[in-house]
Amino acid sequence: MSQAVAVVTSILLARFYTPREFGEFAVLLAVSMIAATAATLRLEMAVPLARDDQEADAVASAAVASVIMVSVAATVAVAVYALLLSTGVGLAVWLAPVATAVTGAASVGRMVQSRRDRFTVVARSTVSSSLVQGAGQVAGGLAGWGALGLAGGYLAGRLWSAMLLLDRVPRGGWQAWWATARRWRSFSLLSTVPAVLNTASVAAVAPIVAACYGVAVSGLFAFAARILTLPTALVGQAVSAVLYPKLAQLDRDGGDLRTAVERVSAGLVMLAVPCFGLVAVAGPELFAMAFGDRWRPAGLFAAVLAPWLAASFVSSPLSTLMTVKHQLRRLLVLSGVETVLRVGGLAAGVAGGGPLVGVASYAIVGTAISLWYVRWSMQLAGVPLRAWLRRRGPFLVAAALSYPVLLGAKGHVPVAVFAVGVAAVTVGLLAWAVGWLWRQMPGRRPEAAVAGLAATVTG
Repeated sequence: MSQAVAVVTSILLARFYTPREFGEFAVLLAVSMIAATAATLRLEMAVPLARDDQEADAVASAAVASVIMVSVAATVAVAVYALLLSTGVGLAVWLAPVATAVTGAASVGRMVQSRRDRFTVVARSTVSSSLVQGAGQVAGGLAGWGALGLAGGYLAGRLWSAMLLLDRVPRGGWQAWWATARRWRSFSLLSTVPAVLNTASVAAVAPIVAACYGVAVSGLFAFAARILTLPTALVGQAVSAVLYPKLAQLDRDGGDLRTAVERVSAGLVMLAVPCFGLVAVAGPELFAMAFGDRWRPAGLFAAVLAPWLAASFVSSPLSTLMTVKHQLRRLLVLSGVETVLRVGGLAAGVAGGGPLVGVASYAIVGTAISLWYVRWSMQLAGVPLRAWLRRRGPFLVAAALSYPVLLGAKGHVPVAVFAVGVAAVTVGLLAWAVGWLWRQMPGRRPEAAVAGLAATVTG
């Protein structure tokens, strides 16, 4: 439901805002995402790992306290900067500390609710915050506020989400938050740097593109990423929110991690291939049809990014197993390598090839890294890769043969024939994926569909 709202609002926003305004908003969003990741000290990721609920509450309290202190310090720093240099700063700069606070607080609340199996609370906050954000951004577009309208709507949605998620968080942990933060400081030190690097290697792309190629190009890139992350948020983030606390519980109790990881990875792959394959083959045409011809270049960026986001769609939920298995030191080293390679990929375009070459290099590096993370996750869970590939072989072979043929035929066959071919392949693969998911459901009864899908993705 929340992603349906995002799709509808994206169609409207594409007509209310220009690529340049999306680029300006992307810079603010990148800063707040990176800052929020650092501000929590990644203590929210320790919530599912805590021994009991009392310790989990104390860890959550420490994370919220850290977010508040960082946000206040950032606000003071902006004020001092403006006063000492006697220069004005944009309203967006003042919004960044607030955006950091509400984004970090919402992530903490989501982990607490997930640990306690209150997924209804998480779902309600997700749907209602998307409505608040969408309404705010559309209103800003109608009022002609430009990038400020996008930023204000986003801020309102994050604030609403944080309020709902933290409303039912127990307050008993506040007395022990400082001692808890000290007890988990090793976890924070080892997990914060990789998390910040990973977030920066994704979120900072829009500011880098803006610096290298201009804000308008950055806006096209940001809009393409916004649309492509809709299926990731629809399924990938939802699976991740459920999977991480469940894997932590299985690991604490000595449960079967192998079955959970094998089943989740299979379901994610079978959903990712048709969704992102469609964009890879027909991205420019889809964007022009849905959002207007001025967004056709964004569709080209989307087509180039599709393989990476398909691989990330699978790797992001699975990579939480590394935290569960306390592979933090190795993760720290790999995150540094990953960031250098991704930024290096973008630099290839600056060196001589233009933005499309840089984005393509970035996507190639990201795809390889995401696939490596999938392989590592399977190794940690004890899933034999060859056996897994054999079971998924027919589906993967069908996709590997279909989409390259369609891409090669593009421009050489009538548009109607190409459209029918793309639709047939995508619908066929999706039906295959849904059929597989349905067979995993207990009893295969319609009334058990929702509960069965939840059981499928959590093992």
